[in-house]
Amino acid sequence: MKQIISLIKKSKNVAVFGHQSPDGDCLGSISAISFLIKNFGINVDAFIDDDIPPRLTFLKYDNINTKDFELKNYDLLITVDVASERLLGRYKDDFLNFENTIVIDHHKNRNLQGKSATYVDSQKASCSEIIFDLLCYTKIDITKDIATKLYMGVVDDTACFLHDNTTYKTHIAGAKLLEKGANISLVNYNIIKMIPRKTFEIRKLLNNQIVFDGELTYIVVPGKFMMKHNFTKVDIGDYVNMLVNLENTKIAFTIIEKQKNVFSVSLRSVVGYDVSHIASNFGGGGHPQASGLEIREDFKENLDKLIMLCKEEIAKVAYV
Repeated sequence: MKQIISLIKKSKNVAVFGHQSPDGDCLGSISAISFLIKNFGINVDAFIDDDIPPRLTFLKYDNINTKDFELKNYDLLITVDVASERLLGRYKDDFLNFENTIVIDHHKNRNLQGKSATYVDSQKASCSEIIFDLLCYTKIDITKDIATKLYMGVVDDTACFLHDNTTYKTHIAGAKLLEKGANISLVNYNIIKMIPRKTFEIRKLLNNQIVFDGELTYIVVPGKFMMKHNFTKVDIGDYVNMLVNLENTKIAFTIIEKQKNVFSVSLRSVVGYDVSHIASNFGGGGHPQASGLEIREDFKENLDKLIMLCKEEIAKVAYV
């Protein structure tokens, strides 16, 4: 942490990057580290190569944008909560080719490294906890807004402390953020409880497309289907969380065609089953119970491979 703070303080203009398909942890981490950098009197901009999901817009993210940026304007690049190079999207090449980069992450299965510093703590349930530790290390006063956004990160990555990545330290972090003024009622309602009406209507359409294959449950959503019924990838981003909770399901995934022949895959599993190594086979990454990847070619071949790997994981656990 001392090295990271030193590198930030030596900079004049910093760019912070999150991952595609941003979740609460990604947005919370970006917001908090941007807050830290601004407190040092340093200019900071944040970039994500994707839209912010509607379910997370109950909070405001003033410095996060999805536009192209001029690399020459920055002397330090930082990623937070990004496990895979591919998840940087359009910013990947700029980040990998830049000489002064920092990577802060908590994923176990990952392939992204910083050239100046890499801070990875896979014992943390969320990257937000790492950024919270970083803020506490600098002894900066944390605002209620930042405490709320960090708490959102913890809640979203643990399903409100339900996933098996939750430790006693996760609960302590949550308690400390509550002490700092985090609006936990607002976060818990929007992240865990609330279902948008549009999402509810879309689910009725998707339920007829579900494939039950033993203890594997999945759905493939073509772009034409979404256009016909007027919804987007963002509208069904959390549909996979419902699939994994269906009776007798051990692993679930959704495949959504977000562009022509470009498919976004979200994997989920129940406790004891690890989908992160499955995602890593396709250049993706994430957590044992929640991971993601992208398919850009040979869709049928990669779908068959994905199904096979999921079934192998289910069988492996069954015979342990």
